[in-house]
Amino acid sequence: MASLEEQLSEYRKQLSHLIPTTAQKRKANMAGAKIYKDRLTEVTRSKHYSNKKDEKYGHMADHIEISDKNADDIDDGSVTIGWPNRYHAMNAMRLNDGTVHIQADHFVDQTREESNDDVVRAQAKALGFKDGD
Repeated sequence: MASLEEQLSEYRKQLSHLIPTTAQKRKANMAGAKIYKDRLTEVTRSKHYSNKKDEKYGHMADHIEISDKNADDIDDGSVTIGWPNRYHAMNAMRLNDGTVHIQADHFVDQTREESNDDVVRAQAKALGFKDGD
């Protein structure tokens, strides 16, 4: 009979094909991120677009970006979506969460929830799963 170490090593080999590589994670997460970014841009434009012409910063709906690194700037297959400009990020946070003077509308949170099924479908498709798998 094989030792516990040998059995665990064999089990690890059997399961290794189920764990996605960093490249596979990045591919799947980018596919989902594009869906979410498009929806967030659309919602931001419809709910919070103004006629203000800010030459320095532009409008926050036009500056949502996807980063292929995590929040700590580490390339581990994670994807981050948001506003790289601090001015836009702070405005989005205030509009989403509300303040004493601004009624919260939770547009970021609601868009994330509403997009979740389509994001997961895009990620599954990117990893090669068929519908229903």
